[in-house]
Amino acid sequence: MLDQICCQVSGFTPATWFEDSVTGSFILGEFNMTRSLRTAALFALAVGVSYGQEYRATILGTVADPSKSPIPNAVIKATREDTGVSRETKSNDQGIYAIVGLDPGRYVVTVTAEGFQAVRRTGIVLLTADKLNLNIGMEVGAVTQEITVVGEQELIQTATASRGLVFDPIKMQEIPLNGRQSYMLMRLSPGVMFTQRQFGSSGFSGTRAWDVNGSFTMNGGRTGSNQFLLNGAPISTNGTFNLAPNVEAVQEMKVMVNTYDSQYGRSGGGHVSTTLKSGTNDWHGTMFNFWRNRILDANTRQNNALGVRRGFRNQHQFGGTVGGPIRKNRDFVFFSFEGWRERVPFPSNVSVPPLEVRQGDFSTFVPQGQTGVIRIYDPMTSQPCTIAALNCRAGGVFRRQPFPGNRIPASRISPIGRAILGYWPGPNFQAQSLVNNFTRPDNLGQYRYEQPMARYDKVLTDNDRINFLFTFQDGSEFRDGTGFQPPAQTGNMPGTVRQDQNYVLSYDKTLSPTRLFHAQASYNRFVENFPDVSDPDFTWDKVGIRNIPQVDTFPTRLMPRVTLGGFREIFGNQYINQSSRQQLNFQGNIAETRGRHSLKYGAEFAMLLRHNFSSGRSSGQMDFNGDWTREYSAIGQGALDGNSVASLLLGYQAGGTINFNDTFFRREPYWGVFFQDDWKISNRLTLNLGLRYDIQYGLIEIHDRINRDWDFASVQPLSGAVVGRWNQLRTGGANIPTPPQGGLVGGMTFAGVGGQPRRSYNADLSNIQPRIGFAYNFASKTVMRGGFGIFHRTATQNNLTTGFSLSTPFIGSTTAGQFPSSTTDAAGNVVGPGLAGAYSLENPWPGGVVRPLGSTLGIATNLGQGVSYDPPRRPIPRTFQWSYTLERELPGNLVLEASYVGSLTNKENRAPQLNAMPKEAFDAAQSDPNFYSARVPNPFFGIFPTNVGLGASADVSREQLLRPFPHFTSLVNNIAPWGRVWYHGLQVRFEKRMLGERSRMGALTWVGAYTWSKQLERQWMDDFSYTWRPFVTQVTGDDRRHNLTFAGIWDLPFGKGRSYLADMPKIGQLALGGWTANMNLIYQSGTPLGSWRDWEFRCGDPTQGAQTENRWFFNDRSRFNECWRQLRPFEYRTLEPNRFDWLRGQSAPQIDIMISKKFQVNERWQVEFRAEAFNAFNTPLRADPPSGNPSAADFGILPVAQLNFPRNVQLGARIRF
Repeated sequence: MLDQICCQVSGFTPATWFEDSVTGSFILGEFNMTRSLRTAALFALAVGVSYGQEYRATILGTVADPSKSPIPNAVIKATREDTGVSRETKSNDQGIYAIVGLDPGRYVVTVTAEGFQAVRRTGIVLLTADKLNLNIGMEVGAVTQEITVVGEQELIQTATASRGLVFDPIKMQEIPLNGRQSYMLMRLSPGVMFTQRQFGSSGFSGTRAWDVNGSFTMNGGRTGSNQFLLNGAPISTNGTFNLAPNVEAVQEMKVMVNTYDSQYGRSGGGHVSTTLKSGTNDWHGTMFNFWRNRILDANTRQNNALGVRRGFRNQHQFGGTVGGPIRKNRDFVFFSFEGWRERVPFPSNVSVPPLEVRQGDFSTFVPQGQTGVIRIYDPMTSQPCTIAALNCRAGGVFRRQPFPGNRIPASRISPIGRAILGYWPGPNFQAQSLVNNFTRPDNLGQYRYEQPMARYDKVLTDNDRINFLFTFQDGSEFRDGTGFQPPAQTGNMPGTVRQDQNYVLSYDKTLSPTRLFHAQASYNRFVENFPDVSDPDFTWDKVGIRNIPQVDTFPTRLMPRVTLGGFREIFGNQYINQSSRQQLNFQGNIAETRGRHSLKYGAEFAMLLRHNFSSGRSSGQMDFNGDWTREYSAIGQGALDGNSVASLLLGYQAGGTINFNDTFFRREPYWGVFFQDDWKISNRLTLNLGLRYDIQYGLIEIHDRINRDWDFASVQPLSGAVVGRWNQLRTGGANIPTPPQGGLVGGMTFAGVGGQPRRSYNADLSNIQPRIGFAYNFASKTVMRGGFGIFHRTATQNNLTTGFSLSTPFIGSTTAGQFPSSTTDAAGNVVGPGLAGAYSLENPWPGGVVRPLGSTLGIATNLGQGVSYDPPRRPIPRTFQWSYTLERELPGNLVLEASYVGSLTNKENRAPQLNAMPKEAFDAAQSDPNFYSARVPNPFFGIFPTNVGLGASADVSREQLLRPFPHFTSLVNNIAPWGRVWYHGLQVRFEKRMLGERSRMGALTWVGAYTWSKQLERQWMDDFSYTWRPFVTQVTGDDRRHNLTFAGIWDLPFGKGRSYLADMPKIGQLALGGWTANMNLIYQSGTPLGSWRDWEFRCGDPTQGAQTENRWFFNDRSRFNECWRQLRPFEYRTLEPNRFDWLRGQSAPQIDIMISKKFQVNERWQVEFRAEAFNAFNTPLRADPPSGNPSAADFGILPVAQLNFPRNVQLGARIRF
């Protein structure tokens, strides 16, 4: 079954190797699902296995007589009004009671006790994960007498220290929401920010259920560290949501920014709990369709700048819901479906090579904005550049002579290079420009998805009930960011798929009036495939290439991807790019009341299965830039010095790679236990005390195709040969460092090999997470809350595939950068222009591909190349959260809350470079950088393979020989736990709950929030990863100083049942009654800009002068030489951090508005028409101005293009019954 699903999702027929990787029998056989299920089931019966992350509500409080004395054994019963399903409990000897496991909704609470009049409380509204403090006072009398209290309950939370914001059905369906994607409402909660700024047609803009996106930060937690729950089951495997349920199907969504309840785990930020609707005792449903068209939309800023009309747009979002009883009070069903069809403008404005230079003649073409022609130089004339010569600031620099007449001779032009160049379209906008000279405003993106969902609830007996939830989503997209035609076209091509499935089964049993058992099992599977091939029949022989070596795992003759410096890349050849994530969870808990303690305890088991299946660039990628045709190697002199088009015409590659990828299937188990005690010390004070313990085990790859560690002590097998050669060179007079004492030591080790455990990591057994909170109702309608908790998020890990997947680089030069590799022989002598033969475009990889040998080579794996590793001692990042809150209920159903919130995450991953030249050598290089960058005889040459970096050339930099592990070009520890992130924020929420229909203003509800915050991180200076570099404290890229949001829903006070014109004739009611006006506003400060890390600014304050879009900060070109100095090679930068707090990008408020008209056909049927305007005032958000290189033409200038949508108008119709 699973293999059929994979094949259907991917859109291709699987070969044998694919079936071996993902078939159901394979998964079941290797994973041994039966054994795992049996183990989990036994554990569930023993301790109440639980995912423990509850979406249901609790009512708790005390029952007392008129003298405030407790009433024991009172029967408290909560009945949901629309289903008739009830739960009941009894008060204990202290009069305390708790009713747990209540679905969100509207309830009637009845209380009876011998010798007292019965109490009936109606209109009690329970929200998602609510803890409602409901104290009951009873009067002496007969039980047959009843006191009824209507709609009286607290608006503030007095029983919990946790903080959050609930979006009820009114907010979910009435707040203007672009794409009606439910999780985008999270942005309205204080402490939550959506950090992605690029919207438009992107498949991750957050405006479609298709858009799985983890770009939310909550209270300073890192993006991708939150947990998303659907009816208590996780739909998040890596901190993002895999499914965004449509708003018509959502009962409520609660954004929990501080959760001091120990049942919530595996998060470094917050939790988002969504509850789907259930059937009721009456059949209810909706039908809807929302439509957009370009006629109603505004044009983009970039189109207006180009004088281009709006692109084609057509979008339909349609579907419906229905729910009702199979048997009243017993069996209920609910169904939902949403479909999406969209053709959206995906206008391209990219750079293509000018037509004037495509024949190799650069003598007359003057680029726009320049005063001269592009100068091109002949790499075959390269000669060493002496230190005294102009621009020779470092050793190993070569100087070239210009081509006569600034033209490439016809005899030197590569037919293959010329053929490739012909696949770029010609400029059609600003033809003299080198930048953004091709535009295609009619370029389109296409999206399609379907999302069916179903829920079944059954009351088995008064003490037993079950419910089952099923969700499915299947979609595809087509996005081309180039605007080119096949085969040059690249992007998300046909075959792109994203699919998600969820199955959730829950069981509840009332063990006694004060004890409830809850168990839940769930399964989630998420699959996506993103190929980028636009023409599967376009092969490399069609441009004249004679040989591209094939890889065994993904054999293909597709044309290599071609990148051309300064211009848009062409050709896609990644025909499979698939991954899947599956998660099995077993859930449940026991909740009980003992005295003044409401206890909950349980455990959790989860198994995460990951499958990666990507061809990569299995037929290669060819990279060209202007390096070969500029005057000096390694030193550029601006935009007129050399050109990538000239390098392509000559056939001289700068780089490239062929990927030899394997497939991987991994599993990661997780266990957790928790204990929670909500201690009601008095009617005013509640303590929340909890303890959680998690164990996140390292992953296992089913065939042990993963790395495990780095061996710092073992000697390389080739050490003797290399050290002998090294000493021989020194004896012969070579001025090179001495070889390392003890020879060449260090290399990769592998899981399950040589005595290593099969798991990639050791389990971190220190994940103890205490939680403590309090809620003190110290005055009427006022509560003070605070708490502290420790959290461990889902563990971070890398691909760990060194040796199993491997890239074969293109060898651009065998003469240390003096001549292109295709022009020389093995001894480094120039033999010709390099139009044919080894390393030419005819045969770019003459040595074939480097075949990954798995763990066969042991520590010699990737010898001569760069490597990275994850040490097995993997501490899980630990987040400390704390908050202090004052909340006050004000007249008019208003709630005002102010909070100080803080968090600190330590053990954040950093990636130190362990193979850097020693600090003393760097210090010496400040005065003589040429000594260390100079080329010296290479002791690895002739011993290492010629198709790896250190074996390809007869010389090497002196710096390389000074490294601690000179036999590797780099060595990075991916997960060194040295980072730290901390956050402080002031958060204010001002909320108005819905007023009665007869109020003079009409029904009105709104929520406003303001957050002032600062998020800091500890990082290395320059983002260098050398262990001896100092740490700096700087703002993170997610820092937004100010965040202001507001959302309001206003049923206008006109018409039947309203304050004004309530008695109008029917025609008047049709015209003036039933109107609603809604809006939301979001404003965030701009992003902190990156610093000019390789330059020193010497003219005071970079923000001096007025800020304009063409001068966002100092960029006066007339004072360039006066104000800017480029740092020398090896020079330390000590003046600025990597990111400026005081220099930020542009920002602007975004406002959405909606008006709707409802027609009440009869008591049962209602028709609604609505019009919504997103970004109603057409306010553009601009990209950040480039701030890294002061010599760049666009330095300090806001880009023309906007990041967000222009004004979009949507019309919709909805029928309710």
